[in-house]
Amino acid sequence: MTLHQQPHRRYLQEALNLARQASDAGSSPVGAVLVGADGEILYRGRNRVGEAQSAEHVGDASVSHAEMDIFFQAGKLEDPQTLTLYTSLEPCLMCGGAAALLQVGRVVWATDDAWGGSGRLIAWADHPAMKETEVIACPDADLEREGAVLFAPEAKRAFPDEGWALWRGRYPEETAGVK
Repeated sequence: MTLHQQPHRRYLQEALNLARQASDAGSSPVGAVLVGADGEILYRGRNRVGEAQSAEHVGDASVSHAEMDIFFQAGKLEDPQTLTLYTSLEPCLMCGGAAALLQVGRVVWATDDAWGGSGRLIAWADHPAMKETEVIACPDADLEREGAVLFAPEAKRAFPDEGWALWRGRYPEETAGVK
């Protein structure tokens, strides 16, 4: 199976499972997996901002995002252009930029981040370092909704005012019950 033939759903489901684990551990609900060209999950990551640093995982820092957890585990990537990064939430500018600068071949996310997502901040196809990275946003409507419901409470907490308004505009049903 080549990079472009991989099904998205099972990897996005795994990223959402990792997002739930992050939430259960006291961190923001974001998860990610890095998949090889053969379809094997090579690395699993989750947000660890609220967790202690360990020998295996970056933690207890503002950069302890799910994608960065993967990149720190992986170290130097072999044939990065053959890899796909699946995330539960559209990567932020730091994580999206890192994926592109590391030359990851494809980035796929379940749910748009209406406030802090890299797609809102940069035009992937126009940026010289990022134009080789294929970007696929929200390929599965059910998983997009699941991710939006999961992240909505964090979006309200982390993105007050303008950011929360953008989230409510992008995901009105999924944010309706958030207190």
